[in-house]
Amino acid sequence: MLPEWILVVSSSLAWLAVLALATIVSQLARRLQLLQQQVSGNAGQERVLESLGQPVPPLALAGPASDQLILGVPPAAPAVVLALSQRCPPCAGFWAQSAALAASLAARNVLLVLAVPERAVPAEAAHLPRLVGEAALAALGLSSFPSLAFVDERGHLRGRGVLRSVEEVPEIVSMLLQPTVDTEGKS
Repeated sequence: MLPEWILVVSSSLAWLAVLALATIVSQLARRLQLLQQQVSGNAGQERVLESLGQPVPPLALAGPASDQLILGVPPAAPAVVLALSQRCPPCAGFWAQSAALAASLAARNVLLVLAVPERAVPAEAAHLPRLVGEAALAALGLSSFPSLAFVDERGHLRGRGVLRSVEEVPEIVSMLLQPTVDTEGKS
């Protein structure tokens, strides 16, 4: 029979080996989780980039004077879609400036459309056409507030992004109204 100290040492070594193996497996699982997050994040970014330049889905606009308007179909194109929420503190400045912003865009023949998660809007924006509901926001890839999407005269999504201030909107629209250059097949 083996001496008792050999049994104690061998069982201690076996437990150390199990503990080391468990540590390695947990580190591997954590690295796989990080890799999965990176891959899914990249896939989400690719979907967002793929939707740029594509036609927007036909979305009916709500609000007074917007009967029969479909986003992406003239006269609802070109359009700036402004995603706002009444529960969003940074959106307060956008609500207050919505009438002036709509007039400024109308001077460029661009329609301002609000995209809101809730049906009610502040009185200063009640006259503007709007898309209502999370589904409309998701269809345009607008997931944060305040943000903007630009639909060109052909009804294609030209750009989208998160906004920091109302002053950014005219600058962004000026850039997006520039004619596109087809570089496909050119070297």
